[in-house]
Amino acid sequence: MSFQAIRAVFETELFAAYQAMSPPVPVMFQNVQETPPGTGADAEYVVLQISFPSTTEPVLCLEWSNTELIRGSVQINCYSPRERGMGRLENMAAVAMSTLNTLKAANPTVNACVGEISGPTNVLSGENPLAMVVLSAPFTARG
Repeated sequence: MSFQAIRAVFETELFAAYQAMSPPVPVMFQNVQETPPGTGADAEYVVLQISFPSTTEPVLCLEWSNTELIRGSVQINCYSPRERGMGRLENMAAVAMSTLNTLKAANPTVNACVGEISGPTNVLSGENPLAMVVLSAPFTARG
């Protein structure tokens, strides 16, 4: 199982979920887009970050055909214009939570399972014209 295969499960499912919102929300992936889609009055987007702090562990379980377990963490930062209330940001966070909770059934090759989701945590300080909420969760992936 490769890191790219794990990353693809998260990216594919979250991208589809955010494109289904009205209006669709752009998703920025690590090392793909260097500049956010905007910071103006109507700008909103999501940044998806995936890390692999514990890459492989042996698994002694007959139900899995492989002996590889990868632990990681996923973080989703949702940005939306300030001074418009928290509704849109909370809806964006809810889309992430719902998607993460259904990842286990999303891909037959890579079994990604998300643990406890932290957030949405509001980040409203500073001079940025965009407000942000952050969600994060540990995950395990077997393949």
